[in-house]
Amino acid sequence: METADFLYGDFAVPSINTMGSIIPSDKKISTLPLLQIQLGKISQREIARRLGIGKTTVNRWAGELGFVTRKHTSDETFFDTWSQHSVYLLGYILTDGNIAWNPIKGYYTLTITAAEKDKAHLELMRNLLQSTKPLLYAPKTRSYRLIVNSKILCRKLMRLGILPRKSLTVKFPKMPKVYLWHFIRGVVDGDGSVNYFARKRSPYFSVRIYSGSPKFLHKLVQTIKTLSGIEGNVRRVAKNVYGVDYSCSRGKKLAHFLYSGASISLERKYLQYKNNVLGGKRT
Repeated sequence: METADFLYGDFAVPSINTMGSIIPSDKKISTLPLLQIQLGKISQREIARRLGIGKTTVNRWAGELGFVTRKHTSDETFFDTWSQHSVYLLGYILTDGNIAWNPIKGYYTLTITAAEKDKAHLELMRNLLQSTKPLLYAPKTRSYRLIVNSKILCRKLMRLGILPRKSLTVKFPKMPKVYLWHFIRGVVDGDGSVNYFARKRSPYFSVRIYSGSPKFLHKLVQTIKTLSGIEGNVRRVAKNVYGVDYSCSRGKKLAHFLYSGASISLERKYLQYKNNVLGGKRT
């Protein structure tokens, strides 16, 4: 089989004229347009669903049609040192990321999911990790996924406390004090909310943080108080969900503490701070 003409997503994609010696069935040939157009844009699982076949079959047929899987890379040293970016991303992954680990099958996968509106931020994180794998789009949930397959990177995150099925057991990681506000901003951007409520009577600004682990949230609240003097109270919101609400002057003060001078943040949450606390002025 000749080499493929160009690289696309997870696959090296051939042109029609470079098809291999295997003569595919009519059904396989009918999948070619979908594979050429969508591989690397949507997941193999989604392609399998649309075709009514299994994911393994999609991968096998892709190979028989001349699509050669390529191995993606990432910066496996990214979490070796503390920095504003590595600590921020650690906080974001801790709240809105997931690690899948199967030692028997030998795979370690980091996945970060974001809504369509936050695609640019997910691309920023992909660039920070120097991942060569494009984002995958899930039409059903209208979301994008950043997937990094790296045993080295995942094991480093696991040593920092990000474990599979972590939502109820996550622990507050140890790090130099100077980086803690970047970590907390990552947590807020990942699974918190920053909003201005323009009520006719008593409008107010609010920063809310949620977690399935009360132990983690109590430590977070204690750290915020130590660093900024802002007090907060943890309360149970629902089953296995706990939250803390910093409202009015406390919310504005916390937003200023987290976003002022930051070089990385989720734009739509930063804009809530910029437009409603700073009056549109950029810090």
